[in-house]
Amino acid sequence: MNNLQIHYDCDPGQDDAVALLYAFGCGVDIKSISTVGGNVDVQKCTRNALQILEFIDQKNIPIYTGAAAPLKRLSQPLPNVFGECGMAGAQLPEPTAMAQPKQADEFLTTLEIPNILVATGPLTNLALTIRKNNRFYSHIDHLIIMGGCVYPEHIHGNLGNIQVKGSDEWAEYNFAVDPEAAQMVFSSGIENISIIPVEVTRKVLFNHKIESRLRAVGTKTAILVANILATVGAEDRIDYASEMEFDTDPVRAIHDVVAMVYLTNPEIFESKSLPIRIETRDPPYAAGQTIIDEINYDHKNVNVIMNVNKEELFDKLIEFLGINDL
Repeated sequence: MNNLQIHYDCDPGQDDAVALLYAFGCGVDIKSISTVGGNVDVQKCTRNALQILEFIDQKNIPIYTGAAAPLKRLSQPLPNVFGECGMAGAQLPEPTAMAQPKQADEFLTTLEIPNILVATGPLTNLALTIRKNNRFYSHIDHLIIMGGCVYPEHIHGNLGNIQVKGSDEWAEYNFAVDPEAAQMVFSSGIENISIIPVEVTRKVLFNHKIESRLRAVGTKTAILVANILATVGAEDRIDYASEMEFDTDPVRAIHDVVAMVYLTNPEIFESKSLPIRIETRDPPYAAGQTIIDEINYDHKNVNVIMNVNKEELFDKLIEFLGINDL
């Protein structure tokens, strides 16, 4: 359906898993995958990715295990959101393939990846690669990142979805986990960077209506996605309480899926070019905040997604999860 070839850097994670299933359904050619510690520890992330590939019979795609921890800070896993394994609600087969022996940054340093890179976890792998290969920036034609929060999100009015330790301020999770890595990526010289910030992804909410549509599709992939997304953690139930129609409505954001739909269908998104700086200072500053800064920017012209036609996005998601029984 398309000729997009990408490398995918991720921390599966429920929404990363759905992003992978969507990408395969609509014909994205994922040449390689790297995992990074984020939603859960990196070994669990790798196992989750291997299980997804087993489920869709794509065991030939190489997976490279990446950074277990941020460059300078402690990991911040989210068991209350995604479950202890990161894949609550998923009944997946045991993987028969194994991860590649090379570490993710070793592989990425070789530049044996497509020129389009989608990153939906902390940016530690990319930062380590940039340290090792000063030509990495020139190899990447387009870097699509699920991360950052440029304007306050609409549910709580915060500049992110996680409160930064020691600060009264908030930042988006992926950037807050490893702000030094994010700053390194944005200042690396990669010219074409698009970010799908959390104030946009928090508008694209799964709920009982989308669950019913997925179950009506009936393919094993659509049912798996419904099971994954309808398994909502305690933290999300509190966070999205104002968006629920009833007490058990499984409302949640599908952050990483939005980035993958942007890859395949940018025409349903609105964007604006902005100068962006990543905050890295200690409290009271909020490390990981995404600051519009026309003077001390890390990247002068970041393509910031401002809005999306969420009805069309869900139509695309449901269409390609039901196009065949993978």
